[in-house]
This record gives sequence, C-alpha cells and structure tokens, in this order.
Amino acid sequence: MLDPDLIHRIRSIFLQQGSHVTVDEATALLGWSRGEMSRAVRAGEVEVGATGLGKRVGREELMAKALELWGAEAIEEALGAEAAGVLPAGMRLAELHVRLPRHQVAMLEHFAEQERTTVSGVLARELDGMASSHADELRGAVSGFAEALAWPGRA
Repeated sequence: MLDPDLIHRIRSIFLQQGSHVTVDEATALLGWSRGEMSRAVRAGEVEVGATGLGKRVGREELMAKALELWGAEAIEEALGAEAAGVLPAGMRLAELHVRLPRHQVAMLEHFAEQERTTVSGVLARELDGMASSHADELRGAVSGFAEALAWPGRA
C-alpha cells in the first residue's frame, strides 16, 4: 500500500488541469529537495521552460519523471479508477503469468530488492529497453505500441 502523501503527489501530477507548475511545485510533487531539483535540471534530467509567469516544469515532464521514479504499478494504484481516463490503453497494466527457472526468479527478486522496486518493475525496465531496440518493427505490429512508447511525451 502506498503512503497517503505519495498518493496525493501522484494524483496531483497526473490529474492536474494546468499544463505547467512552478519549479518549487514540481520539486514538492516529486518529493525532492531544492538541491536534488537543481542537480536534475543541470544534468538535463528535468527540463524547465520560461513562461510569462517565470520558470515552469511541464505536466508531461512531471508525468515522465513520475513514471521513472515510482513506476506504472504505483501510479496506477494511486490513480485508481481514474487511471483509465489518464493513461493510454497501451500503458495500463495487465497480468502476465510466466514460468521461469528458479535462478531467474531469484535474480529478478535480487535486483528488485537492490533497486527498491518490484519484480514487475525490474521486468518493465528491461522490456522498455527491448521495446526501444525494436521500436520500428513494433510500431506497425503491435496495436497501441506507438502511442504507449511516446506517452507522456516531453514538455
């Protein structure tokens, strides 16, 4: 079960109506310190744009960073029934039951523990790499693939 504060921050990122938030708001929504945000901006990990109202972080940028930080499982859990209205169909979670050799299961559990995530999170990250490597082929072969790969886009 997710922490209520994290649920609130995720819901604020994905359900907000505006297209941008201030850098301070983005920092709070991501649960970062000012130093962490400054480092991320300098490293190009978070793009900040200038608007007539000052420096802002785009909603799509926040959603991309949230997916990276917390993964699809946490985001879908936090959004609950509203996930269907926010996430494209290709990004919605589905159950997959597989049979693997025990050493592979142990390996996945080891990496999940190291990365403080789930086995699903480890597999999703690895599958994202495979998807990127075969994107041209998959765009034409898998319904909804192109939309899911492009989502949420970049601000």
